[in-house]
Amino acid sequence: MRKIFVIILLVAGIAFTSNAQTKNMAVGADFVVSIPLGDLSTNAKVGFGGLGSFEYAFMPQLVGIGQIGYITWGTDVANASYHVVPIVVGAKYFFTPGVGFYGISQLGLAILSASVEIPAITVYPGYTIGGGSVGGSSTEFSFAIGAGYELPVNPNVDLDFSALFNLITSNANNIQIRAGAKYAL
Repeated sequence: MRKIFVIILLVAGIAFTSNAQTKNMAVGADFVVSIPLGDLSTNAKVGFGGLGSFEYAFMPQLVGIGQIGYITWGTDVANASYHVVPIVVGAKYFFTPGVGFYGISQLGLAILSASVEIPAITVYPGYTIGGGSVGGSSTEFSFAIGAGYELPVNPNVDLDFSALFNLITSNANNIQIRAGAKYAL
């Protein structure tokens, strides 16, 4: 078993170094500002979060992307919170190979959760009613489309700015404004 593990590590290392020399892969992180729309906008305010990403260039103008992150929205309701964990894959299409303006499309899952803290009320010494928290979560399909711009800082680092319209099947739609950086592997 140990020999098989060592062989797999060697093959993966050779493949990784051969791809790294052509700069086909990159990792990145984005800061996200999310503006709620639809049913989400009833109680939620502007949200903030982050995304981690992995990119692989299939061609100079077409880049595959995978992202996972966490976004939380403020609320008008005291002691309530809304969160989403997006897990998406997609593609960027650069209008000029590898840099500048691009269009982006993503699809995947949005793991939504909401919770409300219920205050406890003492009605008589020794008798308390209420208290605790109530919450729920669901996994929904999501689709996003948008545009962005990549600005090269040096041969290995690009700044990435984008805006996307994100549709979620439970009508928790939002507009995401992203700013981040990516590092070529």
